[in-house]
Amino acid sequence: MSRTELQHSDSMEREDPQNEGKKKQKSRRPANTAFRQQRLKAWQPILTPKTVLPIFFAVGIIFAPIGGLLLWASASIQELRIDYTDCNATATNQFTQIPESKVHSSFKNSNSTVRPQWKRTLNTTTPPWSVTIPNTPVCTLQFDIPNDIGPPVYLYYRLTNFYQNHRRYVKSLDTDQLSGDFISNSTIHDSACNPIKTNNEGKAYYPCGLIANSIFNDTLNSPRLVNAAGNEPAQPYRMTNRSIAWSSDASLYKRTKYTNFDVAPPPNWVKRYPDGYTAENPIPDLSEYEEFQVWMRTAGLPTFSKLALRNDNETMTAGIYQMEIYDFFPVTVYDGTKSILISTRSVVGGKNSFLGIAYVAIGGLCIVLGALFTVAHLIRPRKLGDHTYLSWNNASPATGIAKYRPINRSCGAPPPTAELLATHQFLQENEPLENELWNISSIEYRHSSSLSRRQALIPLFIIDTYMHIVSDTATSSPSSPNYISDSMIQNQFEYLAQAYTNASIGYRLAGVTRVTNDTWASNGDDLAMKRALRRGTYSSLNIYYQSLLQAGANTPGVPAGSTLLGFCSLPASGVTPSTRVDQYIVDGCNVLSGTMPGGNMQGYNLGGTTAHEVGHWNGLLHPFTGNSCAEGDWGDYVADTPQEMTSTNGCPVYKDSCPSSGISSTAYTGLASQGNNPYGPQGYSGVDPIHNFMDYSSDACYQGFTAGQGARMLNVWNIYRAGR
Repeated sequence: MSRTELQHSDSMEREDPQNEGKKKQKSRRPANTAFRQQRLKAWQPILTPKTVLPIFFAVGIIFAPIGGLLLWASASIQELRIDYTDCNATATNQFTQIPESKVHSSFKNSNSTVRPQWKRTLNTTTPPWSVTIPNTPVCTLQFDIPNDIGPPVYLYYRLTNFYQNHRRYVKSLDTDQLSGDFISNSTIHDSACNPIKTNNEGKAYYPCGLIANSIFNDTLNSPRLVNAAGNEPAQPYRMTNRSIAWSSDASLYKRTKYTNFDVAPPPNWVKRYPDGYTAENPIPDLSEYEEFQVWMRTAGLPTFSKLALRNDNETMTAGIYQMEIYDFFPVTVYDGTKSILISTRSVVGGKNSFLGIAYVAIGGLCIVLGALFTVAHLIRPRKLGDHTYLSWNNASPATGIAKYRPINRSCGAPPPTAELLATHQFLQENEPLENELWNISSIEYRHSSSLSRRQALIPLFIIDTYMHIVSDTATSSPSSPNYISDSMIQNQFEYLAQAYTNASIGYRLAGVTRVTNDTWASNGDDLAMKRALRRGTYSSLNIYYQSLLQAGANTPGVPAGSTLLGFCSLPASGVTPSTRVDQYIVDGCNVLSGTMPGGNMQGYNLGGTTAHEVGHWNGLLHPFTGNSCAEGDWGDYVADTPQEMTSTNGCPVYKDSCPSSGISSTAYTGLASQGNNPYGPQGYSGVDPIHNFMDYSSDACYQGFTAGQGARMLNVWNIYRAGR
């Protein structure tokens, strides 16, 4: 046929001359473009061993050396970290050794025998503020630098268990205030700076918010070399707090328009500004306050380091250094720690081996997997397109229902008789006549103005259907997980009716019977079962749903005793209205009950097996009948189902077992215009009909019948079953 799908009814209405004078109505239908109608072309790579295995090795070969370089760069960084959290509580006024657990170092020369030490003293002056604060604790650290390092050399402070990423903390600031604008007290009071907004006098805090209030306020002084050569005094290794903030951060801060009397310092800044902002201790210029800018860039993790001092020009020579820290910042109240970190840098930043380890691990894993998959492919190669291990083809232990999977879709339909094949061949060779017979009824329905007439012709004919549930003893009880419920029966019938909608064939559920018989359930006595259960005439469809359906000794293509999804009898000649029932008693369909919607035959439990088998009952054949791409192979004798050499298993993305067979629609048009019959054995060209009900695809892959199959079932019905 010239169509691969049944025409929609509105396509005929648009061609009806009676509609030409109608006023064009507005429509909300999207424009008929590829984008608006979701018809854009797409490309999806097909993963095969030849493409995947080289990728594994390529990733491994690339990632492993990169990881090695990253590890080397991290190992080349020299650093010293000293945790001074307990200095104020445990150190004395004389140098004592710092516990080993609080010191971590990594130097090129690791032979140093000098252990870091600390001592605690009290002071009343706190440079660089020049504010008198009695009993200020000062922690003096003494440590050894075993070899020259830098430049540049960086000094960080490191905090642990400090969650700067807390949502309330991160939001607690006012960006307009930080950018220098004069923000009124009432505006600050209603801002996001909560709870550090205004003081008891109603003055706005500057800067407001939790982040600014909790700034790290320990004073870190530059280290001093105390064992200089000869009798020289201690030599300071001068480090600066300039250029410690990112330029992008520094650009966010401007000199404020506030005066000293407009705002108040945050609560935690009171020691630095005991009398508020005054002429002696004026309001800070945040555009120059880089320590503040560094602190305001919140960290994403609770353990973080922030740059405090740096020296970009001088080498930090080997020797013993002392460093004074004015201790103000409390960490024990939240179970945190604070440390100083003296470090160099590499092209990848500070010392961190995680990234290098990750690259090496991924590279090594890819190489190992590539080798394993290569060996597996060489020893036990899998056929391209094999769906054996797809999820819907395997058991699922997550449910209480036992899941079974047959070897492919096992259909035991008998071979067609010579007379039926001759009928099929005649109809394909005379497809225009077949189309005309089918379209007469379709057009009559589409142009019928009488509602009662429409109802009488929807669908073109209705088949009385009897569904017989034949259970074994184990599955006959409603408590059994494999029990066939009434809802499963209803869902199966609705699936069957919907499957044949585009073929203009209707079904009416004429009756349902239930019987428990272990022999019948396993197909042990098919004749006795059908003599007892069959209802209706030759034009009535009887479907026997058996819980343990097995192939018999004469089942074609299926080993005896193996699980069988189903089989149906094909239409036979010689049956008349007066023919006795016992002469066509075997007519009907045997279907494994586990294939019903919700059944236990995973991959084939949506109801598609019934639609497939009833297609045989209506006279259709498998599209892969003949299993050949030869020019003389008629296949299923329907022109618009492309020739197929092998049945489909599962639902492949693409399958074309006969890529060079068939004729195109253009060739058909040319032959037809010359008065020739274009319909040969091969029919139309195209990919395999994997979504067709008559293939062996999984239920999820099924979509419908072609227009040619719809016409064929109508004509076979009229020839063999109508009125009988």
